[in-house]
Amino acid sequence: MESEPQSVLQSPALRLSLVGCIPLAVLTLWLVSIPQDHVWRGDTVALLKTYAALALSFLGGIRFGLAVAAGGNDQRLALAATAIPVLVAWIAVVLGEPGSFAMLAVAFAAQGAWDSIAAHRGAAPAWFGRMRVPLTVFVVALMIAAFFATA
Repeated sequence: MESEPQSVLQSPALRLSLVGCIPLAVLTLWLVSIPQDHVWRGDTVALLKTYAALALSFLGGIRFGLAVAAGGNDQRLALAATAIPVLVAWIAVVLGEPGSFAMLAVAFAAQGAWDSIAAHRGAAPAWFGRMRVPLTVFVVALMIAAFFATA
């Protein structure tokens, strides 16, 4: 699935992905560093959960686009599976802490594995799979830190 127009997207996609990780990193670092009784702690947790849920939903949307672009009857299951990240994200938003961050960590890890496997099988650009691995590790580490900060 590696073509010239897609490989041109690699660098901007990486930059945008890194920029997208900034709120997750800032909010997690802030959450880890503030005391349990800090006046903004509840808002920080809510913002972090919401942004993480949006990011997970966005990743599901990427997979939706890949499934639609591939077409064919064999993509029906893949297309249906793209709803899972959105549903998990929604549950994580309403779930209490620290369970919400555990759920998000597992979901980001599963999504990253799914994306990497898809790239390996040619269902996504190879550069996409290579990009997703370190980003997934980073985001999962942030969700684990948030888990421990709210435990």
